[in-house]
Amino acid sequence: MRHCCSFRADDIYFLIDNDLYSSRRLSIGFCPICSKPVAELIQWRFDGKYEKISLAGIKANDLVEKHKKEISYSMRQINYARFKAKPFGWVYGINKSTKNDKVRQYACDFYGNKELIKSF
Repeated sequence: MRHCCSFRADDIYFLIDNDLYSSRRLSIGFCPICSKPVAELIQWRFDGKYEKISLAGIKANDLVEKHKKEISYSMRQINYARFKAKPFGWVYGINKSTKNDKVRQYACDFYGNKELIKSF
């Protein structure tokens, strides 16, 4: 089960600080070899010591359930909010004419976001 120690995190949850620990981070994902769920809790104690807990399988699910109420935000939420704001990545243009013979130019991306550039 040594291969379950290194994995690529699917999502990273940032936890609120408590009485003993700060800068808390819970990474979850799946082992690429055995496909078991893997969870890793990284946190700093206030006296400056670093603590890292890596668990796989049912124990990983229990660790996530234990810290579920302490989640402040996740990387997936941040990335989703970034894509919802303005056109991001590859951008293409759309020209639309209105009933009053005005033309509006929009910048659009492939995520469905659009922004008005010009109106004349």
